[in-house]
Amino acid sequence: MTSAATKQQTLVVVESPTKAKTMKKYLGPGYEVLASKGHVKDLPKKMGVDIEHDFQETYEIIEGKEKVLAELKDAAQRATRILLATDPDREGEAIAVHIAEELKGLKREIHRVMFHEITRKGIQEGIARPLELNQTLYEAQRTRRVLDRLVGYDVSALVWSKVAFGLSAGRVQSVALRLIVDREREIEAFKPEEYWNIGAVLLGKQKPSFVAKLAGAEGQKFRVHDGVTAAGVQADLASASFVVKAVQRREKRRNAPAPYTTSKLQQDASNYLHFTAKRTMQVAQSLYEGVDLEKDGGPVGLITYMRTDSTRVSDEAVKAVRDEIKKRYGAAYLPEKPNVFRSKKSVQDAHEAIRPTSMDFPPDLVKRHLKDEQYRLYKLIWDRFLASQMAPAVYDQTSVEIDASPTRQDRLRASYELRASGRVLKFAGWLEQYGKGLGKDSLAGEEEEQQDDSREEAESDDGMLPPLEQGDTLRLQDPGILAEQKFTQPPPRFHEGSLVRELEMRGIGRPSTYAEIISKVQARDYVEKLPGGAFKPTFLGMLVVDGLVRSRLDFIDPNFTAKMEEELDEVEAGHLGRVEFLRRFYSRFRQQLEESKKSKRWNPDPVDTGVACEACGEGTLQKRWSKNGWFLGCSRYPTCKNTRNIDEEGNEQAPPRETIFTCEKCQSGKLLLRQGRYGSFLGCSNYPKCDFTRPVPLGLSCPKCKVGEIIEIKSRKKGGRTFYGCSRYATENGCDYKMWQAPVRKGCPSCGAAFLVLAGNKKSPVLQCLAEGCGYKEEVAAEEVEELTRLEPPEEIFETVPTLTPSRLAPVVLLDGGPPSEPPSALRTTQPTQPSPKKAPGNKAAPKQASGKKTTAKKTLASEPPSIPLAPPAPPQILRRRK
Repeated sequence: MTSAATKQQTLVVVESPTKAKTMKKYLGPGYEVLASKGHVKDLPKKMGVDIEHDFQETYEIIEGKEKVLAELKDAAQRATRILLATDPDREGEAIAVHIAEELKGLKREIHRVMFHEITRKGIQEGIARPLELNQTLYEAQRTRRVLDRLVGYDVSALVWSKVAFGLSAGRVQSVALRLIVDREREIEAFKPEEYWNIGAVLLGKQKPSFVAKLAGAEGQKFRVHDGVTAAGVQADLASASFVVKAVQRREKRRNAPAPYTTSKLQQDASNYLHFTAKRTMQVAQSLYEGVDLEKDGGPVGLITYMRTDSTRVSDEAVKAVRDEIKKRYGAAYLPEKPNVFRSKKSVQDAHEAIRPTSMDFPPDLVKRHLKDEQYRLYKLIWDRFLASQMAPAVYDQTSVEIDASPTRQDRLRASYELRASGRVLKFAGWLEQYGKGLGKDSLAGEEEEQQDDSREEAESDDGMLPPLEQGDTLRLQDPGILAEQKFTQPPPRFHEGSLVRELEMRGIGRPSTYAEIISKVQARDYVEKLPGGAFKPTFLGMLVVDGLVRSRLDFIDPNFTAKMEEELDEVEAGHLGRVEFLRRFYSRFRQQLEESKKSKRWNPDPVDTGVACEACGEGTLQKRWSKNGWFLGCSRYPTCKNTRNIDEEGNEQAPPRETIFTCEKCQSGKLLLRQGRYGSFLGCSNYPKCDFTRPVPLGLSCPKCKVGEIIEIKSRKKGGRTFYGCSRYATENGCDYKMWQAPVRKGCPSCGAAFLVLAGNKKSPVLQCLAEGCGYKEEVAAEEVEELTRLEPPEEIFETVPTLTPSRLAPVVLLDGGPPSEPPSALRTTQPTQPSPKKAPGNKAAPKQASGKKTTAKKTLASEPPSIPLAPPAPPQILRRRK
């Protein structure tokens, strides 16, 4: 044996290079740690499943992983023992099995080890307890992978045939989409009902005055549903005498929530940090794998494994956190016995809850070593873990029932009952960890622990009522009787946090899949994310879900999918055979699929408008739908291919307007102002022969380079945040000027800057100058915001003047001697739709930018002429390699 072999007797294989770096710190010179960088084998792009032979898979080495496997094999030859230390879940087990298959020819001793925390203690415990590969866990992963492949391929093919080529549908993602669509249908069908909140401002023997709300009339529940009745009740109460009927005082407890599971962490990260589920898991992964704290020579894992549905915590961790609570807050905040939390019946209790790995690393101590998002998520986990072992918060709850007896002769009711309640925090308990700042806001999962809470308490007012006793007489105080008209509200749309909660509650998916489910729902054009983060299904998404539901495919039923998850857990537990499960499912699935293929297409039928086609003069224009949206097309299609674009509301879009600019690509066409799926853009009049496009010039010069124009830029990444920047942004030798606020075409009266930006919030908007050293601010009415930020194209670009070559138009350098095939991606609108239902041939994916960022310009409009010279934004130099 060589010297090198004796020094490195054990090869440890992990998934992540970061995790490998952390582990090297603890393992010492006798170990070599390498990363597989995720999966090394997967099903091919084609089906890859032999249905006739017990659903046998054909796995292939993932493209680009040949080098990784070669490094692993080379290291394995030098080792006497191999430890597969991939993540302790189904995917990690599959990676370990695939690596073992590739290394088994070397005839080395191979073991599976699991690390639930990347700390010295966690690694030592894992190394000391080598395991065999878990075949049932791998069987569960294989089964899910095959199931998703079968459903994905066959259902996607069905959607292609019924709607449009290129669409796709997944097993669990389609169910999540249905939940979003069903909620939208509830909202559409919702009919608001009028009701009135009526209350009286009353004063007893002592101050302060308080508000008592109408709760009943003549001994029965009573709600006011119209203004006439509200006016009558208001008059009754204005003439009434008020007497305290009963006073109830009691102590209420708000119990500490359990430490985080994956879904609860995703929900709170969405609600409080505004993180997506995917971002939450990425940041949590980095905290688990290790962060360099510049201590002990390397990275330290700060949290335990982040994919778990268990609330269990080790005895050692409980003792450590209780010691920390006692030291920090005192014995009063420490329960006599550790808090224990119930787990659901379906929970796989292999992991602990998500918690800090050590009490030696409080968030503020390690903050300087963390990125902002790491610090915020780590603090969320830290606070929750400490709070989970603290004493309950205690409130003094007071409820008062009041009789009101009207004295006017034409009263509507002989008597009314009013109710007032108050709640004062008596002992903060676990809320102390949050600075007593949660108030009525609850944390994810907290409601599951509040079994004794009543609806009344949940709706009670914070604050102390004055001393009141039964029989006390009360009198009205200004402003007297309050009456407020209200309307019932539809159920809210799902956002990431509430969708995760719904999936978990219904038993759809598992902790490791929630982020992927939500990412895939957004990655397609089936859902759009509204400002504020709510999900709204697109027409295409609703069309696909409706078609799948009409096809009566079992998997689109949430209850069926939940039942299937339970059966997959049975496969993982070894109680159900993989082949038996797949045969049972696939037999019925194929039968349903064949029936579905016989149905008609899911597209809406054309609607005739009765308007004659101006192109052929024989047909009429029909309102038609394609996957690119609604359009008008001739009834004689395909003989006549005349089309017109219409907007989402079905209104015909304005005809293209010719501008003063000549096309820089073909040099013969004029640029026309057109309307596309993503807003206004300039396109060549020679389309489709010339597919050149560019954003509409708005007349707001870039304050940094003085060359480009300010345009709205939206990331191609789904859910990417829109910002405003120079038209030369993210281009070679371009300008990096950007801002998050919307520009307003109004000059700064203080420093003379060409424009201000909209800042503040919806309730208190302000106009602000971004010029360095200026600081000018101006309050603006909320109703003026829409008008100020609507930037329509200035009329100067449509003037009838000789063709101009704008002075700010940079030259286009072509290294291969030919014209560019598409405009620079930083300047184009997102695949603008020319006036045809078919996709324009020039609408290709944007080339990768020099900065690595993919951006697109979005619609931007103006309401008044600019005060600066007009010219279109300057494109960057386009450098193309000669092929």
